[in-house]
Amino acid sequence: MKWTIQFKMVVLFSVIVFIGFSALLILSNRVAQENMYREVREDMVQSKKNLDIALNQYFLIHNKRISKGSLEAGSRELEEQIGSAVGGKITLYRPDASKYGTSTSEDKLAKQTVLPDLKEAMQSRIAYTTMVDQGRVMASLSFPIQSDQQLVGIVQLEKDYTDLYRRNLRFQDTIKLFAAAIFVFVFIASIFISRKITQPIRVLTKRSAEVAQGSLNADIQIATKDEIGELAASFTVMIDRVREQIDVIERERDEVKQVQARSKVFFDNVTHELKTPLTTILGYAQILRDNGFTDPDFFDKGMNYIIKESRRLNTMVADILEVSVSSAVIENYRFSSVDVSEIIREACEDMSIKAGKYNIGIHYELEEELYVQGDRDKLKEVFLNLLDNSVKYSDVNSIIEVQATREQQFIAILIRDRGEGISEEALNYVFEPFYQEKGVNRIEKGSAGLGLSIVKNIVERHGGTVDMKSIMREGTQVHIRLPGERNT
Repeated sequence: MKWTIQFKMVVLFSVIVFIGFSALLILSNRVAQENMYREVREDMVQSKKNLDIALNQYFLIHNKRISKGSLEAGSRELEEQIGSAVGGKITLYRPDASKYGTSTSEDKLAKQTVLPDLKEAMQSRIAYTTMVDQGRVMASLSFPIQSDQQLVGIVQLEKDYTDLYRRNLRFQDTIKLFAAAIFVFVFIASIFISRKITQPIRVLTKRSAEVAQGSLNADIQIATKDEIGELAASFTVMIDRVREQIDVIERERDEVKQVQARSKVFFDNVTHELKTPLTTILGYAQILRDNGFTDPDFFDKGMNYIIKESRRLNTMVADILEVSVSSAVIENYRFSSVDVSEIIREACEDMSIKAGKYNIGIHYELEEELYVQGDRDKLKEVFLNLLDNSVKYSDVNSIIEVQATREQQFIAILIRDRGEGISEEALNYVFEPFYQEKGVNRIEKGSAGLGLSIVKNIVERHGGTVDMKSIMREGTQVHIRLPGERNT
């Protein structure tokens, strides 16, 4: 049998309340009885005082002296007057516990057996007895009457306390009814409260089952500010983390697919780029072998083509190796504290000779002491590649601007040229190896399309970013950000 938390809570609350109310009823019954007996005792004490006053008044009014004879003669009158004065039944007894006005021995024995307070009065002591019989409560008070220090009689007062006893019973019944009503209320309330408390647990159980079945869209609407609410919040966070991890796995899977696709394109491009110069070299070599040296002009032309294509092939192979090396482990880099402004200045001066052939000027504005942790040769290669591209694709008689500034903890480098520009579509692929924009002949420009890929790889290995912006027929801007060091 499966005992739910709600069932256990209801049973536990019911047992606790039942035990509590049972103890309360027992205690209240005992207290009520003690109160009743205390009232009887106090009333008996007051009745004794009233009896003394009434008894003295009687003998004073009738000018009599307390003695056995006066008690014997006026016993009935005395019982009636004193009884009416104190509100109870008065009985006068001789010292031997027999009633005044009778001599029957049966009466004497009966009184001695039923009323023990008479025995105490026969010993000149005051005593009272409380008796409960069939729903009636009677109290009997006996005290001695003395004359000249001699016991001459006993006065016994009997009072009925049945009304007090019944009031006590009604009070007990009221308490019991109230306790029963409270118990029923607590029982019903415990059902609703336990249902309310366990509702979030049932929701969590249901959602956990859904998650176990593979559904990660479980919506948990629990807003309680307690441990269950914290558990629900943690469960929601766990589901979100699992969902995020799955999204990451799916993105990585898509990225792997894209990498595989790019690798295929890279391989196809490499094959194509290598095949073209090899085909030219092979064709001219076969013609030269067949024709020999009979045609000097053709021989010179063929040799020039072979040398040119061989050099281009050598450049492409070197670039491919560079891409491979730049993609290798970071230990191949020799990091040290280097001044980027000094490296950029050297690169600009080195490229100014080539730029001068096309009447292109290179102007640079560099802040001093822009230190970074990097490989000096690799960083110089980055700036040479970018400046070389700017020279190739800039308009004649234009200016290439280079700036380097510190922006908080980063070193920002800007290279801007005035040239034909790059289309918006091509900007998304310019850093991929062997990418060739439609309408642009890279062979004529002397590029195999690996320079920007190498630039991106080196910059990222230095913890930086490279970005390119361009407007057609206006020019191109390259932004580089490298993590800098504090000036020393």
